[in-house]
Amino acid sequence: MKVILHCFELAFGLKVNFSKSRIGGVGVDHTVLQQYAAILNCEVMKNPFKYLGLLVGGSHKRVSFWDGVLERVKSRLGRWKGRFLSLAGRVCLIKSVLSSISLFYISMYKFPSAMLKEIEKIQRRFLWGYGSEGRKIAWVSWKKACKPREAGDLGILNLRLFNAALLGKWIWRLETKKGGLWKEILESKYGGWRNLQKQRSNAKDSN
Repeated sequence: MKVILHCFELAFGLKVNFSKSRIGGVGVDHTVLQQYAAILNCEVMKNPFKYLGLLVGGSHKRVSFWDGVLERVKSRLGRWKGRFLSLAGRVCLIKSVLSSISLFYISMYKFPSAMLKEIEKIQRRFLWGYGSEGRKIAWVSWKKACKPREAGDLGILNLRLFNAALLGKWIWRLETKKGGLWKEILESKYGGWRNLQKQRSNAKDSN
């Protein structure tokens, strides 16, 4: 492996920084990983780890998996924003920032119900006057606020439905896209998207 990386350096003129590199393995003994890390002069990667800002290797069904997303949502809702923005400004901020902040996660993982409720709670508080004194009145239900503007409502993104649509897109790509290592792996394991859907339905029935 080290020889291959060295050949890469010679071919492309790039230098591998082993001090910033990590090595990990699936189903590999930790002692073996430590030996490899010593040879490569790097550290052993811990699970879950981040790849392009996305957690990999953790259980997305646990609420703690989404702590980073929740903190980012909260950080965008400074008290001054809720106090000094108009209702239209708060709706605009929810649409442009809060609804897209977790897009990378919800396009890969299914949101736990508890986390969805928590984020919707933050959005509701912010919309109806978060940061101002006293308790504010919700003039319409959140379900109605998430309906499209064409229907006379606020058109705030429904994260639950959006999450289902993004995950459904992977099934569509699995059926329509030709080639790709990820498709070959899924087809070798499940036998195509129809069998994948069937196994998912059986798992729901058994639960």
